[in-house]
Amino acid sequence: MSDPGPMPTFLGTADHGGHHSRGPRCISTHRNGPLLQQLQTAEVNSPHPARQRRSGFDVREEPISDFISKGLMTIDQAMSCFRTFFQGCDRYIPIFDPELDNFASVRARSSILLNAICTIGSRVETKSGSQISDLLHAELKRWINVVIQNKTMNCLESIQALLIVACYSAERSLLLSFATRMALDLSLDEAFEELIQRLTMDEIEGIPELHMTTDEEERSLMRKSRTWFGLLVLDHIFHVDGGKPPGIRMTGNAHRCRILLRHHTSTILDLRLFSQVELNVIRARINDTLDTKETLDRPDIAEFVHEAKVDLDLWFDDWLRIIENSIAAGEERPFLLAALRVQKCWAELILHCKALLSMGVENVAAMSPVERNILLLAKSSARKHLRLISTEPDFYLAKLKYAMDFVWAKCAFCFLLLLKLSRLLPERREEHQELLDHGNRLLNELNRSVGSSGQTIGNGSIYMQILRLSIEKYGRIFQEREAGGDPVTTAPFWESFDAQADLQSFVPEQFVREWDFPGLNLFYFPTAWQDFFGDFSLAV
Repeated sequence: MSDPGPMPTFLGTADHGGHHSRGPRCISTHRNGPLLQQLQTAEVNSPHPARQRRSGFDVREEPISDFISKGLMTIDQAMSCFRTFFQGCDRYIPIFDPELDNFASVRARSSILLNAICTIGSRVETKSGSQISDLLHAELKRWINVVIQNKTMNCLESIQALLIVACYSAERSLLLSFATRMALDLSLDEAFEELIQRLTMDEIEGIPELHMTTDEEERSLMRKSRTWFGLLVLDHIFHVDGGKPPGIRMTGNAHRCRILLRHHTSTILDLRLFSQVELNVIRARINDTLDTKETLDRPDIAEFVHEAKVDLDLWFDDWLRIIENSIAAGEERPFLLAALRVQKCWAELILHCKALLSMGVENVAAMSPVERNILLLAKSSARKHLRLISTEPDFYLAKLKYAMDFVWAKCAFCFLLLLKLSRLLPERREEHQELLDHGNRLLNELNRSVGSSGQTIGNGSIYMQILRLSIEKYGRIFQEREAGGDPVTTAPFWESFDAQADLQSFVPEQFVREWDFPGLNLFYFPTAWQDFFGDFSLAV
């Protein structure tokens, strides 16, 4: 039997019931082309053209109702959850326009976006209780499936809803990929370039009226650009810190996004968004360079670390100046500056830890002076991170109850890594007590932030438990010495070996399975017999 050629593919059409069915999209002319053309011509000229064949399958397109219409919450409850979301969650998802994205407007435009906002808001509100929060979350997941499978529901608000859910869901990477695909279908990736081009043309005198843009068009492009950049930031974070395969890449100069700060529709949180765009473009480049399959020489890695550190310093200095000089920042300025400093510490910490990972060294005792210096820089970054978030809790920790899982995870990880490094690279005898004091203060502030219920969004409570366990395991190392009344007595390390091993072997599965945080695999194993007779974990 001869080869009939490729099978025809199909394109969706709609029947009278509003269901989605698929009909012929194209007919192959690979073989028997003239015959098929004759059949098509005859069919068109026929007084009774053949009916379009259906596939026999329908894709249901059920309308989505908001939680108020479904009776799951009253309008007062919905408005309260909506306000809660925009009291802090929007800092971590800075893609909204406060002039447009009010309760009435969002409800009129998109039920799925309103439902997503109310669900996350309800999980922050302690007074709403966990029962209604769990109910809303389960209902939201049902309708997210409907949005993903129906092309007719692809719109900017649906993408924003998926972006919100991705920030607070264990299926974060999968949901982000769906949102990115939907954004590409709507050409959101072209909005930024189009907006810049129009803004540039608007500034040129004598331009024809034909090329002038309306305020509504520019606002629409600005909203699309924000959402696309929100996807980019999250994609880079999940790639660098979560092991997600590379997705979006910015091919041009990331600094160009700053021009949007001059637009009259720019918001205060654009300062947060665009600074993160630039930072995470740098971080993605660092990650991909250190994660290359090609073998890098240690001197080359050390030189690259130095250059990357300069890039991070320049980024920080630029945005420190931009935020401090911004008149619009106003009361938000302390929060923006605190976040900026914390993000720099995190970027430097991951840079140094991934450099050591790329060098292939894990045993601290076998490190060269260059490698040991990189490890000391990592420890310094972790210490700065702890001091920043604990010394000014009102500007960072107070808003942590609104934060997505990633922010909780990196806080717990930074402290645990610092505890381990304090044992591997001790500097002062009193260092351990300072760390315990900082850790307990951090835990108290987090408990105060989330309230008496202890309820957090997403997996925040899990990371609080990791933090609590880290403090307990670290404290065990010194309990016997303090009980003996001589906390500074130097003793052989094997007397506290069990406690040491318990801390060093503590690697929470969340930092392995859900995130790709480097550094917890470091250990100390003496390379010379005489090292066994000293205490490697205490300063002498």
